[in-house]
Amino acid sequence: MTDALTREASIDLLDLAGLEELEALALIGLSKNAGKTTILNHIITAWQESGQTRPLALTSIGRDGEAEDIVSGRAKPRIYIPTGTLIASAEGALQRSDALLEILELTNVRTAFGEVILCRALSDGYVELAGPSVSEEIEVITRLIRKHEPEILFIIDGALSRRSQASSGMVQQIILAVCVGTSLLPDILAEKTAHAVDLLQTPLVDEPKLQALSAAIAENPQARGILLSEGSEHTHCKAVQLPSLVGFGQEISKEIERGTFLLFLGGAVTDHVVTELLKEPEFANLTLVVEDGTRLFLKPETMRRLKHRHIQLGTLNALEVRMICLNPTHPNGQILESKPLLDALRQKITSIPVVDLGPANR
Repeated sequence: MTDALTREASIDLLDLAGLEELEALALIGLSKNAGKTTILNHIITAWQESGQTRPLALTSIGRDGEAEDIVSGRAKPRIYIPTGTLIASAEGALQRSDALLEILELTNVRTAFGEVILCRALSDGYVELAGPSVSEEIEVITRLIRKHEPEILFIIDGALSRRSQASSGMVQQIILAVCVGTSLLPDILAEKTAHAVDLLQTPLVDEPKLQALSAAIAENPQARGILLSEGSEHTHCKAVQLPSLVGFGQEISKEIERGTFLLFLGGAVTDHVVTELLKEPEFANLTLVVEDGTRLFLKPETMRRLKHRHIQLGTLNALEVRMICLNPTHPNGQILESKPLLDALRQKITSIPVVDLGPANR
């Protein structure tokens, strides 16, 4: 009877998030210790218990699956994978894994823990994941994994403060992990989560602008900023070459002129960057475009200021939050009652399943 209940719960999880139809999925945490690894373990168990024939492939932006938190020293959930799972992990992390692994390919992607190596599990066991840190490296890993297993579900486990690397056009679906470290108060937690979901699901820019911008990016692939302005006969494009967006908002704002209808920024768009742009009076009545919603780190007040200037947000790649998973455990170890937290989240966010999966079996 227990096996039947486990299988039913696993099918429910896969159905609720629609995971069986996906090719790739990103797990993103709203804060540190949000519960991403626990979600990953639930998905691995559900995938196995429901009899899926496609293998899973796993990697992490940063490091996951270690026995204890490198900062706090607290115990962390480990990652237990079944035979046949593919992982992309750095050499140093692989040495701390006890699953029997077959090396499939060296990736030439370097991390602080050594080169990322693509492996297949020949036995069940625990693994540590330490993968690529930038979008170009994720693209390399994705291509190599699909060369060996074209039909996999590829899961990218995000990391603290690296939310903006978890998609980059290769992943369109997200599971968002939230915990009471964000706020102990249900209503505040719900407000902050809903705001994060709104940013993540910033819509695709409309088709004419998307075509014009895509052509401009193709011609200026290294540009941090691209401005499109209405000319007398055709659209005028201006590319801005900068080492980063951070600290260069003023330089970008100087390029905005009357008639500019679109500004594309490549990288993380923060409150500070937007504040610098808002100093320019012509930064108004236009569309601000980013690669995807994970690039937006804006407070509600900043969003209100943009709306006041009639500035719309758009993306090159639209994202969809498939599920929100609550972790009622505070980073200090305190466990809160999940029901009032879930009630507040579900009242504020009605179009996305909100669940507390509980501890994983392993």
